[in-house]
Amino acid sequence: MTYRKPRTNGSMVNGSRMALKASGESMMVYTISQTSSNHIPGGTQWLECTKGTDITEQFLTHHLSGNAESIIPKYFVRKTKQPKNSPFTFADDGFYSTLKSKIVEKRKEIPKDVRKKSDLITDMLLVLFLIGSPLTCWVWTQNLLLGLASTVVVSYVLTCLTFCGHNYFHRTDSWRMDWRVTHAMSHHLHTNTAQDIELGLLEPFLQFLPNPNKPILVQMAAFYYPVIYAFVILGCLIKDVAVSLAGYRGKKLTWTNVIPFAVPVWMWLASGSYFPWVISVWLLMIILSSEFFVIFGLTAGHLSHTNFFEGDIPRSDKIDWGIHQIDTIVENIDNAGNHFKSITRFGDHALHHLFPTLDHAELKYLYPTLLEHCEKYDTQLRMTNFYNALLSQSKQLIRKRPNNFREKTANPL
Repeated sequence: MTYRKPRTNGSMVNGSRMALKASGESMMVYTISQTSSNHIPGGTQWLECTKGTDITEQFLTHHLSGNAESIIPKYFVRKTKQPKNSPFTFADDGFYSTLKSKIVEKRKEIPKDVRKKSDLITDMLLVLFLIGSPLTCWVWTQNLLLGLASTVVVSYVLTCLTFCGHNYFHRTDSWRMDWRVTHAMSHHLHTNTAQDIELGLLEPFLQFLPNPNKPILVQMAAFYYPVIYAFVILGCLIKDVAVSLAGYRGKKLTWTNVIPFAVPVWMWLASGSYFPWVISVWLLMIILSSEFFVIFGLTAGHLSHTNFFEGDIPRSDKIDWGIHQIDTIVENIDNAGNHFKSITRFGDHALHHLFPTLDHAELKYLYPTLLEHCEKYDTQLRMTNFYNALLSQSKQLIRKRPNNFREKTANPL
């Protein structure tokens, strides 16, 4: 579990490289210096992040048009000497590959300008935050109750803006991106397993994987989790700066490390308030935003006690990657099909996991295709609402016994 302790991007990537060496050679061999961003749809940063790791899942799930498949043969070196060490399959006639073909055709019917709506929502939220954050500092000086209320509102705007950033970083390099490694390379591909580093980030305080030896104090997190949620973003911020300063796993300070600290400077300059007071308001804003972000994020679909987690009994030793994703998601119906809620609350989550490079504005058009396909493969996209998801998450923190997914019927894959 090299990638889980300590829980950083560098540890996760290094753990992937070590696992690859232990199990055989990579299925694809390429040299970064031979490849430019003009040739790679996702940009060079993905190549830097994935060097020395097995990119099968990333490659197959992040490319829909077929352009990438036409480029890769140029860099073919040899076939692997050992079979791929993974429980996931991508058979040509399997659930995911056949669904992917249908989605490629369905996309041709989606209006061409829908992505602009996502850009508009994101930009408007950014403007609101830039105006609201210094204004909040001034409101505090006029009335404490109104100051607190305005801080809550601006914190929610910041939360929505953070969710919007997630809409972009699965694609090509962009200034809107963050947490690309832990989310796109780990959580998206190995959802609800020990290789899902986003579950590891919350440990040891919150342990979602079922474990017969889970201590009672850990199970009690079903009641005290809101306290943990409030400090997640602040903890990640401090850890990121500390790891960068220490140069751990080759991580370096970059201009992106400055962005969070530019916010209080802007609040101070625009409001003219006392700087220590501005810092206090900024920290409160981060704590409130963290509470909103984690609550909405962890009720998006993955943490239901009825979902599959590592430690449960899987359908089989080998499973279609797409069916695994369906088994790890209960869709929050409150956010499904609503563009604003989708982009600001991890909505349409199953479709996003299956096709992460699509814009959230495009996902609502794909439900008929997905539901019909699930029926064909004798599986089901399960639904819930926010309040049931919140309750189910607490049950998962308590759960020690494994769910038996082998009893579920599915076509042979």
